[in-house]
Amino acid sequence: MLNSLDDGKSSINAIFRILDDLKAVPIAQYITAGVSGSRTAYRLPSGRIIYFKQIRPVRLPKTCNNCRFNNETDCQEGYYGVRLYRAQNSGYQFGVCIQRMDLCMPIEEFVDSDLCKEIVNFRESEYHQLTRGGHTDVH
Repeated sequence: MLNSLDDGKSSINAIFRILDDLKAVPIAQYITAGVSGSRTAYRLPSGRIIYFKQIRPVRLPKTCNNCRFNNETDCQEGYYGVRLYRAQNSGYQFGVCIQRMDLCMPIEEFVDSDLCKEIVNFRESEYHQLTRGGHTDVH
């Protein structure tokens, strides 16, 4: 299950009501360090497993810090990870923000860029922080 970002907390609350009505029990939380996605596994009385995916408020420390979109309205998804785009005339590019296409760059430039280094350092830092916190499954 995935909540509606447009409906915010009311959508999340509706999913929690459904999980409660189904007598679903949380059994694991899965977090990928350095990106906004996380999901919680719930076991139903029948034994089946369902997942609730939620967005965590993750921001890149340098790139997102002074960004004009860095607020809960314009940047609900936060830093979601690297996405690969196909440029019309110049091959493939990596992008890091759906609001900031100016941050896209050709793969060759990205791998040696400060942005790439920031992402790697942030992911490693968050991984260590999360694994010290005893989270069930951190990737």
